[in-house]
Amino acid sequence: MGMAASQARLLTITGRMHDTEYKAQNIMNQKIALGTRKDDLYKDYCDALDATKIQVAYTDGIKQSYVDATFSTLCKYDKNRCTDYALIDSNSGKVLVNADAARLYNEEGFDTDKYAFAWAMLGMEDMGTWSGERNIDSIGIGTCNETGDENGNIGDLVLSEAEEKAYEILTADGGNSELSSLYEEVNTILADSNSTNAEKRDVLNKFREKLYSNSNMQTLYDCMRLDKDDENNTDPMNGEFDGTYPDNFDELKPEFDYYIHLFECIQQAGGCIDVNTVAEDGNTGNEWFNQMINSGAITIQVYNDRGTNKGWSDTSVGTTITDNHLQEVKDEADLKKAEATYEYELGIVNDKDKKFDQDLQKLETERNSLKTEMDAIKTIIKDNQDRTFNTFN
Repeated sequence: MGMAASQARLLTITGRMHDTEYKAQNIMNQKIALGTRKDDLYKDYCDALDATKIQVAYTDGIKQSYVDATFSTLCKYDKNRCTDYALIDSNSGKVLVNADAARLYNEEGFDTDKYAFAWAMLGMEDMGTWSGERNIDSIGIGTCNETGDENGNIGDLVLSEAEEKAYEILTADGGNSELSSLYEEVNTILADSNSTNAEKRDVLNKFREKLYSNSNMQTLYDCMRLDKDDENNTDPMNGEFDGTYPDNFDELKPEFDYYIHLFECIQQAGGCIDVNTVAEDGNTGNEWFNQMINSGAITIQVYNDRGTNKGWSDTSVGTTITDNHLQEVKDEADLKKAEATYEYELGIVNDKDKKFDQDLQKLETERNSLKTEMDAIKTIIKDNQDRTFNTFN
């Protein structure tokens, strides 16, 4: 009976030993996983040390400062930005624009006349006509655009009523003879069946450029912003000025010119698409911008308004800062966030590691105790065997 009890006790202790060793092995596996987690945390921290972000330069006229690059800080009009940019979608080749520009260009019919597009972007798309409901065909030069109709033919000269009235004012009593001459030349060449479309486009463009030259813009602007609530009012000069806009066009000229240049960029790219609204502002916008640039999903174009090479051209952050006013800097905000995360997560990992060490120590103590008891029982069993079986010797 004593031998049976000792044997049962030995089996129980053996089971407990195996259970203790299994627990210890499981804890060791978790410690290895913690070691991997430590490596991952360190790698994330090192990545944060290397992380950069793109910034764009602004100026108050005295000093220059940089803000994080987003769609809004690069592509929304701002008089304090050092230069103007456009973002090109690498997949389609088209310009990324905000919802208003996409709607006006793609849906509202302002895709043939840069001046009409600029007025519309200023919120004046419903102005320029005094004949009741707005007629898109009469905004700008209508069929007299650079491409003509579906067959490439350029039709009669069509100006908005505001432009017609401005032309009348500018050429009254023989004034602005150059503009009058260009107008007559346009009508003459349009009426000539032998004129080529190239010749028509050339004179039309010359007339339009002269009509929208700086010296004429205040008159054009006055005609555009007259109040036309009275449907019976067919004479813009008898209306009252809309007080929404400043009296002096010079205050709006930089923004007007910006939209002219944007239109030219869209035409050059073959169209525009609406940008994702989450990309426009703040930290999310900067993260989106950096990811899109780094992945090659978008490219940057910059507008040059100096010298003979005016227009849009490709650029990159690596280009000299004085040329494109862009820079790449360490992301200090993300670095501080990464430091806080690293210290917090590392503290949790270290606490778990200490807990595992304590548990292992307890298991080792338990294992040693069980081993001692096991050795003692084995000795008892052997002694019992020796006493029992020595009887037969």
